[in-house]
Amino acid sequence: MNSKIQCSEVNETSIWIENLVNGRSGLTIKARQSVFCGSSPFQKIEVYDTYRFGLVLCLGGSIVLTEKGSEPYNEMMVHPAMIMHKNPQTVCIIGGGDGGCLKEVLKYQCVERVVVVEIDGLVKETIENYFSQFKPGFKDPRTEVIIDDGYQYLKNSSNTFDLILVDSYDPGGPVRSLESADFYSLVANRLNSEGLAVFQTDSPILREEFLRRAIMNVSSLFAQYKSYISFMRTFPEGICSFLVASIQKDGLDTFSHKRYEQIGDSLRYYNDEIHRGAFLLPQNIRTILRP
Repeated sequence: MNSKIQCSEVNETSIWIENLVNGRSGLTIKARQSVFCGSSPFQKIEVYDTYRFGLVLCLGGSIVLTEKGSEPYNEMMVHPAMIMHKNPQTVCIIGGGDGGCLKEVLKYQCVERVVVVEIDGLVKETIENYFSQFKPGFKDPRTEVIIDDGYQYLKNSSNTFDLILVDSYDPGGPVRSLESADFYSLVANRLNSEGLAVFQTDSPILREEFLRRAIMNVSSLFAQYKSYISFMRTFPEGICSFLVASIQKDGLDTFSHKRYEQIGDSLRYYNDEIHRGAFLLPQNIRTILRP
């Protein structure tokens, strides 16, 4: 997202966090205090206690998780594909060290195994120390956490999955291997015959070239693909796009009402109408999708 956090103290108990994109526009959040600041070999990791969003996790200068209000991102990253897949039993989350998507995946009784691949072990450690609502997922017996580059994991592993979620929160960040053209080929090769993949494709307003490049990469590897959007208060320009792709040509045409009813009461953003509406794109985003 090419964002940069600037902190300025207003008084002894208040900090303004400016999450700016290219230094020109962004989001400003008032924080009570800084809770944690550390560095890994990959990035700076910060946690702030804010008035509006509770605890906020920042990685490499970008807000990637909030204690309050993270549901639109996590639910839209996970549930459209989980509801469309015929029987999702095995799931791989690339870049899922914050535990948000993991929490949503584990709501499904049909899920037997989830592999979380996170390049930065300090991210998971920080979540377990400060974000209690996302911690239980790592202890679930169905969960396996692997600290590795997602690209290298898929390249070296023989495991296949029903669903692969590429939760790449910061294009251009420490996981740049996930942006390479052959990464999409690795994802396709690690999917089962009815497999689906979901790619987070950033803000279609600020990074339209990222969405366009993702579509170019999946078009030759998947039989069907669709782009969809979600509106998020803490995301640059308030909007995030996703790309879901299917190995089969009709893999995105199903909506499991039975599976949705099993998890519907636990959701705060996603529902059956949001599912349909998310794929109805504004004209300016439709233009991006044209060949």
